Amino acid sequence: MVHLKKETDYLGADVVIDAVGAEADGNFLQHVTASKLKLQGGSPVALNWAIDSVRKGGTVSVVGAYGPIFSAVKFGDAMNKGLTLRMNQCPVKRQWPRLFEHIQNGYLKPSELVTHRIPLEHIAEGYHMFSAKLDNIIKPLVVAGQS
Repeated sequence: MVHLKKETDYLGADVVIDAVGAEADGNFLQHVTASKLKLQGGSPVALNWAIDSVRKGGTVSVVGAYGPIFSAVKFGDAMNKGLTLRMNQCPVKRQWPRLFEHIQNGYLKPSELVTHRIPLEHIAEGYHMFSAKLDNIIKPLVVAGQS
């Protein structure tokens, strides 16, 4: 959601965050070019909305995941508006030792993040629940050997 501020004369947000990535639901043509023709790695809808919503000279931060093949992003619009684009993937290998240290010291409890435990033998049903966003499923954990 974008909140327009008085300081920007209601011309757009200072900063917009795309946290969806290529998983955004696009139009029919984007589905065909992504899934059938492999010409792009998903839908650029969320990123294009972010570019459209931010004010001239604003910042678009991208934490959503995009694949290596991509097209139909309004890059020219971003350049013409003088936007700052900030994006990165989590440096997992670098953060892994620190994360484990926090877990061992009790600062983080990963079990508190899990909303559902899905037995491996019911993975198809669990995937359907997650993709359809059923039953308030946010962070499922696949477990082996439990029914």
